[in-house]
This record gives sequence, structure tokens and C-alpha cells, in this order.
Amino acid sequence: MNHFIIDAIGWLGFFLILLGYYFNAKKKLYCFSIWGVGNIIYIMYGYIIHAMPIMAMSVFVLSMNIYGYLNWVKEDGK
Repeated sequence: MNHFIIDAIGWLGFFLILLGYYFNAKKKLYCFSIWGVGNIIYIMYGYIIHAMPIMAMSVFVLSMNIYGYLNWVKEDGK
């Protein structure tokens, strides 16, 4: 795969993860969707570059995003 495309995938994931953090700080529920997509892209990026630590961290953070989303939704439903 072209190095430019690989780098673009990595930067896209990075940007979406940062955007998710920003919207989380603004208390926007959709931050979890942005984080989720960013982490899925980062998992793919880690796979492409054969970086297990990136993949492991992204899977963990994706799991935490799902957990956080479920907690936010549960609290809003009270």
C-alpha cells in the first residue's frame, strides 16, 4: 500500500479521536460515535503497519467508549 495512503489513514484516525475528545469536553453525546470511528480507523492503521500496541490500545479505548456511551445514555434516561 502507498505510504501516503497509510499516513492519511493514521492521521484521519488521530484527527477523529482528537475531535471526539473535544466534543466530550463539550458534553456532546455524539462524541462517542466520533471516537468509535476514529478508534476503528486506528485499529485498521495498526494492522496495516503491524503495530500491536496501537491495535491493543485502540481496542481498549473503543471498549471504554462503548462503556461510556452506555453510562451516559443510562443517566439521561433517569
